[in-house]
Amino acid sequence: MAARSWRSGVRFPGGVALMSVLTACSGPGSTPLSPPVPAAGAPIEIEWNETRLARIMGDNPPRFDDPSPAQTPNFDSPREMLRFLLSRAPRDPIVYPSEQYYYYTFPLGARKVSGNIRFADVESGTVSIGYFDVGNSDDMRTAEFRDGKDGVTIGYNAERHEVDLIVDDVGRRFALDRRAFQHERPKLYPGEEYVSGIRDESGYGLDLIYYRPAQQFYYVTGGSGGPVENRSGVGAQPRLLEFGDRTRYCFFYHTPSRRYVLVGVHRREIELNTWNDGPFDQVPPRLPIKAMLEEAYPYVKHVGGIDDHGNFLARPGHRVAISPYREYVSGIKLEQEILPLLSDVDSPEAWLKAVYEPKRDWRPPATVEPRTHSNSASSGWPANHWGQSSRAWPESHQARASRRWPPNHEFASSRVEPESR
Repeated sequence: MAARSWRSGVRFPGGVALMSVLTACSGPGSTPLSPPVPAAGAPIEIEWNETRLARIMGDNPPRFDDPSPAQTPNFDSPREMLRFLLSRAPRDPIVYPSEQYYYYTFPLGARKVSGNIRFADVESGTVSIGYFDVGNSDDMRTAEFRDGKDGVTIGYNAERHEVDLIVDDVGRRFALDRRAFQHERPKLYPGEEYVSGIRDESGYGLDLIYYRPAQQFYYVTGGSGGPVENRSGVGAQPRLLEFGDRTRYCFFYHTPSRRYVLVGVHRREIELNTWNDGPFDQVPPRLPIKAMLEEAYPYVKHVGGIDDHGNFLARPGHRVAISPYREYVSGIKLEQEILPLLSDVDSPEAWLKAVYEPKRDWRPPATVEPRTHSNSASSGWPANHWGQSSRAWPESHQARASRRWPPNHEFASSRVEPESR
């Protein structure tokens, strides 16, 4: 449909990863930080994540109206940005990612804008928008809009899984794709529990599984879409890894189950918040998984608790990040690190060591082992946190009490408390 007049209906200090459900905007993938400047009067060219995913899903490509060259949104006005995006969106947009984010990226003057329209709370008549400058992720804007307020109309058809979103006289009808939840489920091992299908913004269809004996999550490739990309293999059976040529996702092929288990996501994609930053932000928003999360991540009970769906009660807008894979920089080093941890035993034990999440080890100071870092002044900085999360001291951290524990230290150096401080 055209842009029409409508006449009818992060992380905690210490490397404990969170997911921002309002501002966890994903960026453009391998796009330049300095975008080309469009010719004067030319319409802004928007890259829609839907275009890529439609190709992967085997759907018809999105159809667009001819854009108006005069439209230039105000970066500081989320409402104006939302209206602009609706005017330029495909005629019949489809929201493919399973947490119901609709992604885009485009050049805007000196900025490269990347963000999403979020439909996760549409059942309550709410839609959110969040976007940032790819070259400066601190330069971010977010807003939440409610049906019937500020000239915004939101109509949700639960039976058809469709959302009418209108700002002033401009609107679109968004279809919420359900195929990630409708494919045949994988055969499960004893002790495994199927959690949900996932449609990642990279295009991958994945299945999220919980293995209760180890109290551990992992992602395996699912059957909810076509081939996403070519993958290059390293190693040999029974320890074979495959790296995606585009996403750089790394999978372990487990011969007995014929599963591909996600074991690695490239750190640069995570740091730049791209569409290839991993499936942690695509877990469906209404899953009743509180009990599983409290088992897998005991720390959540010590930071204010979570609701039934994994949202932090003490940190509105943030959700537990389920990220059972390794962040890597060098594929060669990743191969060297995890191949010895893999095997061909006919059970999930074949890959559990390779996808273990260090944040599962976090405990408040009163409960940690004596040889771990338990200084009360460092309660927000657990021993086994990741180096890339240590950009600054926690607010309550007294740096002088931990002179040998610098803010940007490497993961390998934080296994135990320094000998002296």
